[in-house]
Amino acid sequence: MLACWVEDPFGDYFKKHFARLPDYIWIDMQTFGSQLWDTSLGLEALLTCQLTDEIGPTLMKGHDCLNKSQVGDNPSGDFRSMYRHICKGPWILSDRDHGWKISDYTAEGLMCCVLLSVMPTEIVGEKIETKRLCDAINVLLSLQSKNGDISGWEPTGTSKWLELLNPSELFEDVFIEQQYIEPDGSWYGNWGICFTYATWFALRGLAAAYKMYHNCLALRKAADFPLKLQLDDGGWGESYLSCLVKKFTPVEGNRSNLVQTAWNLMGLIHFGKAENTSSPSSKALDQFSEGRWRFSSTGNCWSFPEELYDTLSKL
Repeated sequence: MLACWVEDPFGDYFKKHFARLPDYIWIDMQTFGSQLWDTSLGLEALLTCQLTDEIGPTLMKGHDCLNKSQVGDNPSGDFRSMYRHICKGPWILSDRDHGWKISDYTAEGLMCCVLLSVMPTEIVGEKIETKRLCDAINVLLSLQSKNGDISGWEPTGTSKWLELLNPSELFEDVFIEQQYIEPDGSWYGNWGICFTYATWFALRGLAAAYKMYHNCLALRKAADFPLKLQLDDGGWGESYLSCLVKKFTPVEGNRSNLVQTAWNLMGLIHFGKAENTSSPSSKALDQFSEGRWRFSSTGNCWSFPEELYDTLSKL
């Protein structure tokens, strides 16, 4: 915005930037929020609850948000000469105006739209056209590397030296997105904390690819990873320090927390589609059913069911 003001204080570009200033101040000081990511994961959770008759209006609003937020066009002009990649069809982290495609957000948005497309239109609204779903798939396929990995923002192909420009201490190697599996069966997560976050998604992906316990060593090792780290109360807790030292580091005091316990449970549930893992996951599920966990700013854990039900009733 400042650059546009210097160029022309009365120009249209500056006026358009200025009009979006409230978004910057009130939504996210990093210049964009996470609206689409939150909407997709929220819709997936609600669909899993099988409460369609009770939350139809919420599903319709979420579906409409996804419908309006898909990026519909490639960058203007000769975008390839400016080293831009195609971006017609994806979903992004915040809203369509952000414009920069991201593979995992596209995958989550696409999955939600596919799930909603088989539901009655009088409940969830009109389904998104097949061509637009194909555009999203095309973007995902265009981001696949030679080794099979799908990168986050753009196709891989740059050099290690570019990482010298990375200003982040917490998120290393995010410029070049290296792909590898840890010896203990986990994956390093660039955008979450850390091995717990990435391993949950990896188990989910392996299950989607019909990998099973008896035919996939990676799946067996990945499922063993959280089982070895489960705490006495049935939960899990990983410190942000794992991102820095690149080794699993428990939360100080070996405390469990709601979010990472949920991530590990979801990973084990996906693994359980192929091979039953009863007792460890059951112990953690008992904690949820008894209402022992709630997310808090202090990291403590206590009863949450009343607040959860109250929140769901207001959706």
